[in-house]
Amino acid sequence: MKHLFTAQPQTLTETEEHKIVKRKWWAVFLLIFGGIMLAGRLPVPLWIPYGFFFFGHGGMLHSFWLKKDYPMVMVNGTWILIDIIGMIRWF
Repeated sequence: MKHLFTAQPQTLTETEEHKIVKRKWWAVFLLIFGGIMLAGRLPVPLWIPYGFFFFGHGGMLHSFWLKKDYPMVMVNGTWILIDIIGMIRWF
């Protein structure tokens, strides 16, 4: 457990880092689009913005897991649970 709190993010190859940056940008676009849909109260079923949030946070979670950036893994894992609750609540 101590290792979890003291672990440093892993440095990856340039190719792997490039893939992660691309994945994070896609995740950011999904999160922004879901946020605009929810905040703008667009006439869509409310589970759809939570679906965008779910996939955006999933992309972030995967990226941070590969980097072994555990604090961000915990944050995005928690957001995924919140997204699931949001989707279930609006079905």
